Amino acid sequence: MKALTAVFSFLILFSICFTSCEKDREAPSESALVGDWQELDLTGFVRSVKFTNKNEFQFSTGNNEGYATKYTGTYQILSDSLKIETKEMLSQDPGKPAVKTATTFELYEKATFSISGDILTLKYITYPADAPVTTTAKFRKAITIDQGGLIK
Repeated sequence: MKALTAVFSFLILFSICFTSCEKDREAPSESALVGDWQELDLTGFVRSVKFTNKNEFQFSTGNNEGYATKYTGTYQILSDSLKIETKEMLSQDPGKPAVKTATTFELYEKATFSISGDILTLKYITYPADAPVTTTAKFRKAITIDQGGLIK
């Protein structure tokens, strides 16, 4: 009976030690998100997003035919969750003036994010058919002239 109690005690102690050694996933810092990001692996169009240190964002997309759309709004970070709310959309068809429209929707629904080096990974929910699908988008940080050009 003592042997069984000793084994059981050892297993409990081992379980406590094993789970307490687990590293917590570190949430990316808000300052790491600030800047311009270009989406990777797109064909026929471009998509970019810009996050400011004032919790404002711009999302732009366009294609080779001259269609362009730009959303502006605000974002919030809670741990690794990213909530982006649009406030305004500016859209332009080829050869036509831009049209400004008020909007209120969540861009990249239920998004989480991580940053590794100069790559931003967003995981969010889309609805391509009847059921929600987890989608991943990867962006590379753009180095702008006012940030020192090509030299970091």
